[in-house]
Amino acid sequence: MTIDYSENPNQRTPCVLVLDTSGSMQAATANGGTRIGALNEGIKLLEQSLKDDTTALVRVQLAIVTVGGPQNDADLMMDWTDATHFQAFPMKADGSTPLGRGLRIGLQLVEQIKSDLKSSGISYTRPWMMVITDGEPTDNAEEWSKAVMECKDAESNRKVEIFTIGVEGANMSKISELSSKPPLQLEGVKFKELFVWLSASLSAASRSRPGDKLELPSTDPWRHVGM
Repeated sequence: MTIDYSENPNQRTPCVLVLDTSGSMQAATANGGTRIGALNEGIKLLEQSLKDDTTALVRVQLAIVTVGGPQNDADLMMDWTDATHFQAFPMKADGSTPLGRGLRIGLQLVEQIKSDLKSSGISYTRPWMMVITDGEPTDNAEEWSKAVMECKDAESNRKVEIFTIGVEGANMSKISELSSKPPLQLEGVKFKELFVWLSASLSAASRSRPGDKLELPSTDPWRHVGM
């Protein structure tokens, strides 16, 4: 990871996306598409929304970890990238859901970017980790327990803000183990609405000062509300 901060010494708001690209994301949607197709469209909209926001453009940083996919593993698909250089790319769905491994990679990325920012003299707001999954983790019990412990430790020590989003079919009780905040469920395949919300939320975070209390936009446009 090499980011040249000399031309842009602005405060940063880092966010790592941990995205489920397992085989179940190939499931068809009501409009004739697939879940992975809807996710890819959402990522494109995230790129555009960030680039349309002059503050977020120079302050938000993204990294992407995929879980599953053609390699059937958890992989770093995009190292830390400033929003100004972010280009959405298509992801393919296949394989199982080694979510625990993906989460641990995400937490390592958070620590790496904080160290990089500190050594470069760049201030930053608390990093975010957005976890989006439509299934159940397929890690062995030891790997999952480590991931849960590391997530809870990082969150309780205010190292990261963790947001967990379950797509229809996700084991919500399982992913609720990861954060003190309850997981939210996506309504249908409203990935576009979700990523518009994420862009607006990151924009709000990027305008804040470290330690400020944030008022985030409403999740109503994309969140499933049970009866």
